[in-house]
Amino acid sequence: MALTFPDIDTLRARGTMKWTKYPADVLPLWVAETDFDTCPAVDDAVRRAVDRQYFGYPVAGARSRNLADALAEFTAARHGWNIDPAKVTYVPDVVQGICVAVDALTPAGSTIVVPMPAYPPFQKVPTATRRPAAYVPMTDESGFDLAALERAFTSTDNPHGVGSLILCNPFNPLGRAFSAEELRAVTDLAARHDVRVISDEIHAPLVYSGHHIPTATVSDTAYGNTVTVTATSKGWNTAGLKCAQIIATADEDAKLIGRLSNVVTGEPSTLGIEAATAAYLDGVPWLEEEVSYLAANWEHLRTRLPEVLPGVRLPQQQATFLAWLDVSQVDRLRGADGTVADPAERLRTHARVAFNEGTDFGPVGRGHVRLNFGTSRAVLDEALDRIAEADLHTGEAL
Repeated sequence: MALTFPDIDTLRARGTMKWTKYPADVLPLWVAETDFDTCPAVDDAVRRAVDRQYFGYPVAGARSRNLADALAEFTAARHGWNIDPAKVTYVPDVVQGICVAVDALTPAGSTIVVPMPAYPPFQKVPTATRRPAAYVPMTDESGFDLAALERAFTSTDNPHGVGSLILCNPFNPLGRAFSAEELRAVTDLAARHDVRVISDEIHAPLVYSGHHIPTATVSDTAYGNTVTVTATSKGWNTAGLKCAQIIATADEDAKLIGRLSNVVTGEPSTLGIEAATAAYLDGVPWLEEEVSYLAANWEHLRTRLPEVLPGVRLPQQQATFLAWLDVSQVDRLRGADGTVADPAERLRTHARVAFNEGTDFGPVGRGHVRLNFGTSRAVLDEALDRIAEADLHTGEAL
């Protein structure tokens, strides 16, 4: 089973956000969609569902239970994590799942702690759940600043206290796959201060060295204090099919989340259920091909990026197809005042290549861009060639 790559015209014809937000002469390396043909197992499952016109309400019984069983089989085989299918709740997407967990498990009005740089939708969770936020930068080494986290947990004047920590594992946008020791330190600290850990593990299938370590597995403390939210959206590019899963480990958490009405949790789509079940059960060989290709893409970028953007600092790319590039010392991107401000806008305007602006992930993202390398080598090289050939000050070709 090999990956196949649509041409650019086909990608634009898909009509998804990645390929339609910017004009047709801009190559998009921004939002977290991949550019591969759909995994055949997923494609076949969706086509079969369409053929039988499976468009009504999702089945609450046997068919949807297959998804929880499929997820349990996948997590056991790939991560060594034995989850209880009865403790899985379905939601349309991971961010809604985070909101559901926050509402179900933490006091109303309690503070949500969010490590920075933060996936932009995480920054909307506090407003959506009517809670204040505390943003805590990571360290320069892309690890957790435990002292800063403890200050956030303890130095609040909020009478409702601090209720939750949103943890992204693997971490978008930093590309980190955390060690058991790192996760244990964070989860122990959170538990000591009665802060619930909500772990977004949507990027878990995409780890390049070693294997993904689920946050809930690193200790008994983590097991009792963590709720995990995941989906096939990143591993198999199924975000538009709207199907995510909340995994509770503690019995009481499962009961509290399970009591919620689907008016609160929302429901996945029928096609999303079919696609996710197929991905977990039959899509692993394709996933392995994808991970290998993405790892090779990153090695290619490690060589070429310093050539086209001298001074760029590259991350530890342990997971995800999203690279956090420090371009603050790239002379080609300096403005008239000598600083690197809004580098993604400069690259898009002058080289016609779209990245995510680092400041979208919070103030700590100044001087950074996020690059999506989940595409073909040909598209990557075209983007790099454009950057190499552009005058990033005037927009004229060199």
